[in-house]
Amino acid sequence: MTNRASDGKAAGANQRTEGAAGAAEPQGAKTLASSCVESSAGSRRPGMSRRDFLAAFGLAAAGTVAGPVIAHAEEYHAGDWSADGEAARARDIPPSAATNASSDDGTYRVLNGNLFPADDASPIPPLDPPGRWDFEADVVVVGAGAGGLNAAARAAELGARVICLESMKYWGGNGQEAGMCGILGGMKKQDEVKFALPEWPFDPMKLTKWAMDEYHYSGDPKLIYLIASRGAESLEWMADCGVEWRLGKVPVYVAPKNATLDHHVLKMKDATDAMKTFGDIKGVDFRFNAPASALYRDASGRIVGVQADTLAGPVSFHATRAVILTAGGFCNNAALLEKYIPSAAMGCGCSYLTGGELGECFRMGLGVGADVSGFNSSASFDGGVDWASDGGTWAHFLYDGMEQFARQPWFTIDRCGNRIRYMDSRVEVDGASAIYALGDLATIQMTPPGHRSYIIMDSHYADYLEGFGQEHCRKLITPDLEQIYKVPEHYRDWHHGVEDAIKADVLKRRDTLEQLEADLGFAPGVLTEAVARWNECCEKGEDDFMYPMPPEWLHPIKDPPFYGCRIAGNLYGTKAGLLINDEMQVVGTDGKVIPGLYAGWHTAGGAVGENSYTGDVILGSLMGDVGLAFCGGYLCGDFAVKNEMGEVRGV
Repeated sequence: MTNRASDGKAAGANQRTEGAAGAAEPQGAKTLASSCVESSAGSRRPGMSRRDFLAAFGLAAAGTVAGPVIAHAEEYHAGDWSADGEAARARDIPPSAATNASSDDGTYRVLNGNLFPADDASPIPPLDPPGRWDFEADVVVVGAGAGGLNAAARAAELGARVICLESMKYWGGNGQEAGMCGILGGMKKQDEVKFALPEWPFDPMKLTKWAMDEYHYSGDPKLIYLIASRGAESLEWMADCGVEWRLGKVPVYVAPKNATLDHHVLKMKDATDAMKTFGDIKGVDFRFNAPASALYRDASGRIVGVQADTLAGPVSFHATRAVILTAGGFCNNAALLEKYIPSAAMGCGCSYLTGGELGECFRMGLGVGADVSGFNSSASFDGGVDWASDGGTWAHFLYDGMEQFARQPWFTIDRCGNRIRYMDSRVEVDGASAIYALGDLATIQMTPPGHRSYIIMDSHYADYLEGFGQEHCRKLITPDLEQIYKVPEHYRDWHHGVEDAIKADVLKRRDTLEQLEADLGFAPGVLTEAVARWNECCEKGEDDFMYPMPPEWLHPIKDPPFYGCRIAGNLYGTKAGLLINDEMQVVGTDGKVIPGLYAGWHTAGGAVGENSYTGDVILGSLMGDVGLAFCGGYLCGDFAVKNEMGEVRGV
C-alpha cells in the first residue's frame, strides 16, 4: 500500500478538531450523536458481525457511542464561535502593527497560519486499494453539507447504494449558516410572476450569455449553461423531496416556508434538514465524525474509494462506481488561499464559514492529478472584521453581532483618509441591486491601498443603528428575530458580539481621536482631518462626497469614547477549485476525465470565471452560493449514477 504523506494525516487531525469544536450543537443533535458513527443504513461488509462493526469505530458492543473529539481548553481556532465570544487566547502572534495591512512599507498583511485551522497547500497522494475493504457502496459521497446531501439523496433515489461521509458530528455543513439560495429564473413560482434574468420568459441560453458578459468571458460557457439550464430543475426536485420553498420579496431568491428576506437568519437549515430526511428515506448510509483523508486509486487509474480518519482510526470505504467530492472549498486554509486566490488572501479580513472549508477534497483532487479552474476567484460579503490582525482567529460566525455591526453605513475611509463608498441594501424598487450591494461593497472595501478599510464612530453608535435600516443579511441580530433559535444563545443580542470585539481590542475604543488614529495605524493627522471634514458635512446636513450618504445617515463624530475597526471582504466562498466538465467529472492536467471521480461546487471550480473578487452574478454564481452547492450536488448524483451504473433504477 502506498504510504499517505504526513501532511494528509495532519489535515485529518485538523478536520476532526474543527468538527468537534465548531458550530453549536443544533436542536436534535443528541439524538443524532447517538447514531452518528454507526452506519445509518447498516451496510457492513459481508460477514462482518455487529461486534466487529462497532469495534471498527471504537464503540462498545452494547452500542454506546464515543463522544466527539473535544479541543483542549486552551485552544482557540476558526469556528469556535460556540465559546460565547471569549476574547482570543494569549498566543505568540506578532503585534498588530507588524501584521496588519497598514504597515509603514505598504506591503500586504501577512497571513498567519497559526490563526487558521489549516495551512497546507500540498496535494494529498492517493492510496493503493487495501486487501480488504471495511465498507462498500456503489457511490461514496464526501461531505454532508448542502451539496453532499443532494448528491447522496439523488444517487440513492436513482438506485445506487450510497455512503455519505461527514467530518462533523451533524449534517448541513455551511448550509447551517446560509440564509437563502438564488435562482435567476425558470422556477414555476418565478414564471407565475413573470420574473427572469436577463428577461422573461426564461431562456437559459440568454442567461448564459448575460452571465458570460458579467464574467468578462473568462468562465466556461458549458458549465455556466449547465447551471442556467438545470438550476431550477434542482430546486424543483428538492421541493418534491420535501423542501418547502417560497418566494421572498425579491423573486431572484427563494427561501424555505415561513422565512422571509426581512428576517435573514440561517434559513437554509430547514432545507438541509429536509434533504437529510429524504436521504434517510432513500437509504443513504450517513457516517458522521468521519473526515475523508485520502482517495484510493487502482492500477488502472480509477478512483475506487475513500479513506476516512474516524475517531477509532482509518477506515476504508469502497466505491464500486464513483466517488463524489462535495466537502466545500478552502476558505479556512491559509496556504491554499495564498497560492490559488491571492486577492482573497490579501483582501479579505476574515471568513464566516465556521463549518470546515479546510480544502482536503481539493488537495485530494490535486493528488490524483486534477487540474484547477477559476484561479483567483472567490465570493465575499462586505464588512469582514479583521480579527486576525489583533491576534484573533480568521473564521467567525456571521451572525455574531460584531460582524453585522461592521456592515452598517458608518463613516468609512481608507488609510489615506479618503472616503469609501457605501452601497445601500434597503429594498425599494430594484431588489436585485440591493442584493448586489452586499458583494460589490466587499470589492470596494478590499481594494484600497493596504487592502483594508476603516469604520469610525463615537459614543452614540447604538442610537443610529435602527435608522440605517439595512436589509438581507445586514439586519442586526435581536432576540425577537424570526428563527433566532438557530443562533447561539450568546449572540441573540447584537450587543454581545460588539462587547466581545471591544474586549479583544478588535473594535478599538479610545478616549481621543488621536489615540484611535495611532492605534489603527494611521499617520498623524490622517484620521483627525478626515473626521473634521465629515463633521462639517454633518453640520450642513449634506454630504459632499462623490457617493453621498443620505441626510439621515450623517451623524457627527464628536463625543468620546471613539471607536474604530479595520474591515475588508468577508470571505464566504472559494471559486477556484478542481476542473470539471459539464457532467461534473473531474478532469486531469492531461485534459482527460479522471475515472470514477466527480466533484460539486465549491470543491470544483468553473462556476464563475477567473479573477472574480466577489463571484457574481448575484453573490457567488447564477444560484448564489448555497444554491450552487445544492445544484452541484444534485447534478453529481444524477450524472454519477447515469454514467457509471448504466441504468436508472427505483425512480
